[in-house]
Amino acid sequence: MGFEAHEAASIISALGTVRCLGHVVGGAHNIPGLNSFSPFDACFVNASAARVGEQPCPIEMIARSRKPAVIIGTLEELVTRFAAVADPNRDFVMRPCEPEELLLRAYRILRHVERAEAATQSSTRDGIRRVVVADDDATTIVLISTILKHFNFECEVARNGAEAFDIARKKKPDLVLLDVSMPQMNGFEALTALRNDSATMNMPVLLVSTHHDEAEVVKGFSLGANDYITKPFNSGELMARINRVLRD
Repeated sequence: MGFEAHEAASIISALGTVRCLGHVVGGAHNIPGLNSFSPFDACFVNASAARVGEQPCPIEMIARSRKPAVIIGTLEELVTRFAAVADPNRDFVMRPCEPEELLLRAYRILRHVERAEAATQSSTRDGIRRVVVADDDATTIVLISTILKHFNFECEVARNGAEAFDIARKKKPDLVLLDVSMPQMNGFEALTALRNDSATMNMPVLLVSTHHDEAEVVKGFSLGANDYITKPFNSGELMARINRVLRD
């Protein structure tokens, strides 16, 4: 993400030597969901890339995500962007870098994530994961809660964003589902509150909306959402999104 064409092609070529698939994002900032890291196992991020309009620069976006990433840049960028790099899920490579070093760094962070995931799964509370479902529509609450309970999730229901934020701080759920349009703090405001609170800043959040709008999607991911789903959805799509977010 954030690379010029020749550097992106070099990274994708290196990945191909170990049978990995690379995909360039960020070339066209009006693509819906371009800020979502959810389809990928890890990211290569250009620390030198600047922001485009209102869209954060790639290094700022990855800093708000829990996605494993190899950050490529200069020594100065390593120092100034230390907060984004200082995470077990991150590594930094200084230019110029060899393809072998990129692959080694990517392998290291993915192995760390695998071990952490295995440890988390082995210590999951009673084998049940807790989810806060926030929506002011009773039908949607019933639908989502029924699907989640079928897959052995425990639900806490909130009727607005303020209530969802309060429950999340008190109950420390594994995931928060926020409807975008809610009274007393909408989904974006609740997401901002979650990301600005030390007790909830790393909590996975899935945004839910009644319509697919480019501006809403980009805004949601720029505020720190882990993924975005549009109504109507089926149980398979919902669970695929949730499982992907919980693995990140």
